[in-house]
Amino acid sequence: MNKTQKGILYASLTAVISGFSILYSKFAVVKMDPLVLTTSRNLFVGLLFIFLITIMGGWGEVRKLGKKQTLSLGIIALIGGAIPFYLFFSGLKLISALTANIIHKSMFVWAGALAVIMLKEKISLPFVLGFGAIVISQLIIGGLLPSISAGSMMVLGATLFWSLEQIIAKKTLESVSPRLVGLARMGGGSLFLLFATAASGKLSLLPFHNPSQLLTVGIGGALLFFYVYFWFKALSLAPVTVVSLVLTGATVVGALLTGLFVPLPIPVKDMAVYTGILGGIAVAVSAAWYRLGYVGDTS
Repeated sequence: MNKTQKGILYASLTAVISGFSILYSKFAVVKMDPLVLTTSRNLFVGLLFIFLITIMGGWGEVRKLGKKQTLSLGIIALIGGAIPFYLFFSGLKLISALTANIIHKSMFVWAGALAVIMLKEKISLPFVLGFGAIVISQLIIGGLLPSISAGSMMVLGATLFWSLEQIIAKKTLESVSPRLVGLARMGGGSLFLLFATAASGKLSLLPFHNPSQLLTVGIGGALLFFYVYFWFKALSLAPVTVVSLVLTGATVVGALLTGLFVPLPIPVKDMAVYTGILGGIAVAVSAAWYRLGYVGDTS
């Protein structure tokens, strides 16, 4: 199994976790202030990465970081672990989890375009066909386009930040381990968020003495930890175009999970759309998996 194939498997696992995470976050955000929830959850994830690095003896890598690597990790913390999280959860409080999932999973369009332009990743015709099928399916799910609102614009803004983060992370992961990039994103990002929480006078709202809210933060944080770790593992092995496209499968996972909590049958049209998304993923990923004219970073 080559690097790209391993990356696809990690990305697939990330997509499943993402589907669970976004749905759970929708339930969590109605119970807590978005900034307080984001700050406390990201702090928890940062602590999990510290624990992971400690038990794996990874602190020697920190001492060897150069100035360029340190700067890249700082940028990832800001545009990946701080600003977009606040935007996303603020928007999620105003729109449905499915709409947020649709907008978030448009990341493969923005990240893919940036990867082709900035990283010179090249794609094959089968990949383009699968990519097109997913774009069409995503638009149909959203009723051509998700309605323009303050909430949807916040989620879109977060998605654009995360798209740019993928490009920076891909380059950084050439010389820095996924666990350390994960620590920078979540630990460093939580420090920015902690400062914003203090500046807004909400430090007293952090759930240090509320068992119910601590449980909410813990469950959501565990999902996010695994999402971030496996996502960076995928990016360290496979092209951005491939990883970001596989993550669109979270839309289907999220829709199916939503169906479990809302006792309504899934319309035939929606089933056809979900099939289109999965079919598009299968075509595009097969092109990368078997190197069918795919000449991107597939070593």
